[in-house]
Amino acid sequence: MRATALSKAATAIILVIAAGVASAGEADDQKAAKAQRMLRQMALERDAMQAENVKLKGELEALNGKLGGLKKSSETALLKSRDSYATLNENLLQATQNLHKLESEKNLLQETVVDQAQLIESCVDKNVRMVQINHELLVQYERKGFLDAILQREPLTQLKRVEIENIAQEYQDKIDQLEFKKKMAETGAR
Repeated sequence: MRATALSKAATAIILVIAAGVASAGEADDQKAAKAQRMLRQMALERDAMQAENVKLKGELEALNGKLGGLKKSSETALLKSRDSYATLNENLLQATQNLHKLESEKNLLQETVVDQAQLIESCVDKNVRMVQINHELLVQYERKGFLDAILQREPLTQLKRVEIENIAQEYQDKIDQLEFKKKMAETGAR
């Protein structure tokens, strides 16, 4: 566009100079030579401007080509980043769900551990009481004398035998109460 304007200006100047030269006649050869030099210089400048215009158009086309390539690559990168974002979002959602699941399992396991610890403590307490009962039985057995043994076998009234059976049943009931039962442990752990 700039070259076209310069070309028009050069043509106008040439016409003005030619008109001035024609009207003045052949008065001054020096002026004509000067005009000719200016005309040549203007033609050279016009040619240089046209060459620069062609060069700039080529650079513009090259830049437009690069711009198109960059636009396509940026669109591709944008699509890839959107896909990556969607994938990461899905992974985050899955990880969050897994975390909630693991937390609930952890809480359940902690409750189970607490229940098991209480059950073990209960078993230890019952075991201590069973040892005490066994100790009491041993003490009573050691105190049993000759007379108690004879009275226990006395065939008529069998009073001592009934008394000993009642004591044995009482201790058996205490032991049964303290005995660890698997069914009770399973229902207590839940």
